[in-house]
Amino acid sequence: MITLVFAADSHLNKHYARMTPDQLAARRERLRSAWKETVDFALAQRAQVYVHGGDLFDGPNPRTAELIWTTDQFQRLADAGVAVLLIGGNHDIPKSRLAGATPQRLFDTARLAHVFTDPTAPTWWVRDIGGIRLAVGGLPPDPRLARDADPLAELAGPITPPPADCVLLVTHYAVEGTLHPSADEPVIRKASIAALEGVVDYLLVGHVHTARELTVGGVKVLFPGPTERLTFGELDVRCGFAVLKIDGPRPCRIAARHVHIDPQPMRRETVRATDIPADGPTAWLVDRVRAWSAPDQILQVRVEGPLRRDTYQALRFLEVWQVGQDLNFYFDLDRHLLSVEVDSPGDLGYAGGERVSPRMEIARVADGLAAAAATAAEVDLIVAARDLVLDHYGAPAIEDT
Repeated sequence: MITLVFAADSHLNKHYARMTPDQLAARRERLRSAWKETVDFALAQRAQVYVHGGDLFDGPNPRTAELIWTTDQFQRLADAGVAVLLIGGNHDIPKSRLAGATPQRLFDTARLAHVFTDPTAPTWWVRDIGGIRLAVGGLPPDPRLARDADPLAELAGPITPPPADCVLLVTHYAVEGTLHPSADEPVIRKASIAALEGVVDYLLVGHVHTARELTVGGVKVLFPGPTERLTFGELDVRCGFAVLKIDGPRPCRIAARHVHIDPQPMRRETVRATDIPADGPTAWLVDRVRAWSAPDQILQVRVEGPLRRDTYQALRFLEVWQVGQDLNFYFDLDRHLLSVEVDSPGDLGYAGGERVSPRMEIARVADGLAAAAATAAEVDLIVAARDLVLDHYGAPAIEDT
């Protein structure tokens, strides 16, 4: 019997724009720790094959320190005699040939892994293991494909694996019915998967951040899910990887199961602006942030809806944010859906409410500090800091998507 571990979507070296250097280092350590659980499991279970289905890294140019650490993990597998098979994903494959190779190629060059690199046709790795002939094909994503393309329909020719007792095909694409209908990217159609019946026994798919198993025609389709949640849009995602037990000879028998990895705690709470009292709004909001907080948690509090102007002016958002930062691993106070009520159209130029702009809020606070400064030098320093912050104002640290 063959034991095969299949993981995907680990996104090592991911950058979060608003995290402090210490937070970013700790967050990256969590990503590494989650992926390392897949390696530890393969070694503990004496697996013969380890497969990663793409997006091992979050980009094509990970830091050297990340590459060194990852190399150590693959060396552990190699020392134990575990065959390692890798493909790139949409994140860690360069968008053009001129941009260079995937970071996975390093492990192939060092003879620690076999890396599938041809996006136009599957290439095959074949081994006899315990009396079972196993063929694993790899098809990395092709960044040149049109957004409405079916990757399997765009191949240079039919998929023709070598003779084997068990045939697996590993890829990193969306599959029809697994993504939001508005997703604008190449999608493998179910008809193309069903056409593989009798050719491929299991299709192993990265990219889709949802652990599940489907049967399309007579073909099993397995998604291991990510090894760690990445955004607030993945609050309900199961993290982990898959282990396959393969018995033969052909027709082979495959039993697959999902192995859970505990992700870093992540929570989102929504506050309706109409619930915020005019009397003591800061203390009221701070009390809620305290109740939702935990030291190892990534917490987002969304304040949304219309807020009375006098209440908005009385709210000390910086104090709320500081409490959240002190009590959580990372805290995001999201106000992009907050608006301010006005008493008359003349106040702001139109009726209804004003969407609060973080850039405007930064400028307003800085201008207030400058107006209260005691010396011209303090004014110059505050204005320079304001301009620097506005110039570098970036994306949220943990996105929704």
